[in-house]
Amino acid sequence: MPLAFRSACATHTGHVRALNEDAVCDNPAQGIWCVADGMGGHEAGEVASAMVVAALAHLQLHDDLPARIDRVATALQQVNIRLTREMTITHDDQVMGSTVVVLIVDGDECACLWAGDSRLYLYRDQCLYQMSRDHSLVEEMIEQGMLAPDEASTHPQRHVITRAVGVDEELQLEQISFQLQPQDVLLLCSDGLHGELHPDTIMAILARDMDSQVMAQELIQQTLAGAARDNVTVSVITVQAT
Repeated sequence: MPLAFRSACATHTGHVRALNEDAVCDNPAQGIWCVADGMGGHEAGEVASAMVVAALAHLQLHDDLPARIDRVATALQQVNIRLTREMTITHDDQVMGSTVVVLIVDGDECACLWAGDSRLYLYRDQCLYQMSRDHSLVEEMIEQGMLAPDEASTHPQRHVITRAVGVDEELQLEQISFQLQPQDVLLLCSDGLHGELHPDTIMAILARDMDSQVMAQELIQQTLAGAARDNVTVSVITVQAT
């Protein structure tokens, strides 16, 4: 089924951080969107997330979905090599890394690749689905039955992630694929959003059938109405029949 995509992104430093280390790619013409959340010492995270987004923003994706996935994965692996082997030399050996969540579309098929705790959500038929699984210490503890899901948001190690671009010599990306439908709304976000807003609040905004730019700004404003302890970045994609 032929589909059209309208998208918008927004980012904010938040109320606590002095520097915005998030980065975002919004490229509907190529069918690729990305959110990256940098980490490291002063400015190191900003550099890492910017490298991730730059590598993806310049890709030319004209093949079928499996080939597009391969191109994205290769680009991220190349960034990982640069961060782990080259960039630390010029930045006083400090860790430079970034989470990443990428959405790739080809017609009514899409794929998501990610590492870390930036997320992909899907709003469909009045329900909100978390499509990605956090690569974090608390998520591992939940899966092992050591932590209840409702305890994760207050756990002292909730910000410890287990995968990211630039952290290990071998980047491990997780991947899912699924079919899109008209009226779907997709949300990519950093943990500055999902760590502050309850899923019901996120769903209520995505359910309003508004322009993607309005939804993106509303998500940011709702976050800023609270503590906004981290940088917050969103990319909202609406799916329509042509």
